Amino acid sequence: MPYKHFTSDERDALQVMNDRGLDKKSIARILCKDTSSIYRELDRNAYHRCYISGKAELYAHKRRLDSCPRPKLDNKLLIQEIEECFFGQDYSPEQISGALALKFQGDKSLHVSHETIYKHLYSRKHDLPDLRIHFRHGHKTRRKRLSGKDKRGIIKDRRFIDDRPAIVEEKARCGDWEGDTIEGAGKKGYIATFVDRKTKYLVAFPIKYKQAELIVDGARKAFANLPTMHKMTLTVDNGKEFSRHADLGKAIGMDVYFAHPYHSWERGSNENLNGLIRQYLPKGRCLRPVTQHDCNRIAKTLNTRPRKRHAFQTPMDVFTRSR
Repeated sequence: MPYKHFTSDERDALQVMNDRGLDKKSIARILCKDTSSIYRELDRNAYHRCYISGKAELYAHKRRLDSCPRPKLDNKLLIQEIEECFFGQDYSPEQISGALALKFQGDKSLHVSHETIYKHLYSRKHDLPDLRIHFRHGHKTRRKRLSGKDKRGIIKDRRFIDDRPAIVEEKARCGDWEGDTIEGAGKKGYIATFVDRKTKYLVAFPIKYKQAELIVDGARKAFANLPTMHKMTLTVDNGKEFSRHADLGKAIGMDVYFAHPYHSWERGSNENLNGLIRQYLPKGRCLRPVTQHDCNRIAKTLNTRPRKRHAFQTPMDVFTRSR
């Protein structure tokens, strides 16, 4: 039987079955483990002769860390400096790395990369429950760097923003839109959002499922009453809901372009406006009950809110005056 580490769920199950007096062979059969693995786990990770799954998980985690050579992270002075900057001054790992390089220019043993700092900090998440509040975005785990390959699949015949007219980048005219979807908790319900790059005018509608057909039908209705001069281009992300981009372009009378994968800043207007919408539809909320009336109300609120970029005129004022 191939060797595999115990997971936290398996340790929870092991504790329950062991407390109930189930024999080791039966436990091994249920967990698909070798009997010797059960004996070894109970022996190595016991807490005062009692097996407690939470303690066992901590022991195993510490043993795994200690088994790897860590010349940098075994330096007590370095760890002290890292934790003082992170917990005491809320420095980011990258800022800590740069600050240490300046402070200890002549001592390479106290120079450390931000990736190593991340690894050390996340290794302490078990004994520091408030660790997340010191990170900029409060992530529970370290996110792996993305490769250059688009893992969401290839959308046929898509045109990237490199082929988009240069005037779109200048935000000098109305009618150049950016599109995206907001996801509800547990992928229950979505809101399709479209924002004009120049005026920040918002158009939104609900969809029950993240399907291309629903995007096409919803956008056709949403843009039906807008004048032709305000329908030039649409830039979207690479989600599968935009796979029918040719039909979408025909339905709304615009040329559709795609931002590069994982380049959300290429649709910055849309990303920022989605953040404003979250004030009314916060993360963790199911979006299936949201109606078109709700979307219209939110859009009207944001479209009639004064904006500094427009000398405190509203997006609706600027959008309407541009006709």
